[in-house]
Amino acid sequence: MTADDAAHSALIAEVNEQFGELRQAADLLDEAVAAQVGVNRTDLRCLGIIYRRGRLTAGELAEESGLTPGAITTVLDRMERAGFANRVADPADRRRVLVVSTAATREVGARLHGEVEVASSAELAGHSAEELTLIRDYLRRMCSVYESQAAHVAGGGEDVPAGAEPGAPEAWSPRGDITEGRLAFTHGAADVLIRAGAADGELYRATFEGPAPDVTVQGGAVTISQKRRFRPFDWRGRSCEVALNPGIPWTVSLKGGMAKLSADLRGLRLTSLDITGGASHVEVWLPAPAGLVPVRLAGGASHVALHRPAGAALRFALGGGASQFAFDEQKLGALGGKNVFATPGFAAAADRYEVRFSGGASEVTVDVA
Repeated sequence: MTADDAAHSALIAEVNEQFGELRQAADLLDEAVAAQVGVNRTDLRCLGIIYRRGRLTAGELAEESGLTPGAITTVLDRMERAGFANRVADPADRRRVLVVSTAATREVGARLHGEVEVASSAELAGHSAEELTLIRDYLRRMCSVYESQAAHVAGGGEDVPAGAEPGAPEAWSPRGDITEGRLAFTHGAADVLIRAGAADGELYRATFEGPAPDVTVQGGAVTISQKRRFRPFDWRGRSCEVALNPGIPWTVSLKGGMAKLSADLRGLRLTSLDITGGASHVEVWLPAPAGLVPVRLAGGASHVALHRPAGAALRFALGGGASQFAFDEQKLGALGGKNVFATPGFAAAADRYEVRFSGGASEVTVDVA
């Protein structure tokens, strides 16, 4: 190893050490604020989400906080009693309940996040645009790393897979009289390919490399849950290919972080697509939409490519920013904050995609393919 190599390795070690100290300092701040306002750390995390979002559904709060629906109900009961949240009917849909911030939420949020943001902005003001871009992109990628690793650690367990023998390289289920399907990954995965192509009599067929995950089938719902005993980098050797029956509509939900996702959904009837938890590379080929089809991508990502068929109407709401963003022929470079792009005639189209992306990414491309 040359002297330059040694110096470079030493700098990497120093950056990692400093990043760890930053996390510890943030943890101390959270502890101090939680003790001062009289809430626990879980409630404080939810309070911070409500402060940033202003209003959201209980389900969205559960997903963003990583809590179960039952746990989030208990948290909201406590927060409502303490004056940190209100549950109100959605004026656009009275069947939905929204969680909204209160004056107390905004006061605590400003103390926890606002003062730090002001001090941070003052610190960053002296840096060049190139330096700020480097810092931003590094933090986005680290966010993806932490989200993915959290999902990997959480996926432990020793249960025998339902639908596949332990270690079996393949799993499938007959379609029977099922008229609609749902594919769900609940604990992320390393390398996933999803496509149309199961045989006529099959609901789905999946093949695996590496240890087989848990696969459960209930009605038309196929749930794949990758078990992970936490051995560093062991999960990277695991891949999964899932072929879905193209004769029924599908809802696809992928949670918990993924290293690489390739979803060629052309040939399927897609009801909705939900990708949360962070990912390294995401590439999706959408089919022609039927009605309003929601697509949600949440959590940091390195590269995201979303391809739609020619003539398909689509609106793309970008939250969290991107280092490089391209929408059809528009190559817009770096974007921050909230931005919305739509294809011509989107508002009048009966069949269309409504895409929401949050969490930030290094490169986002939306085009026709």
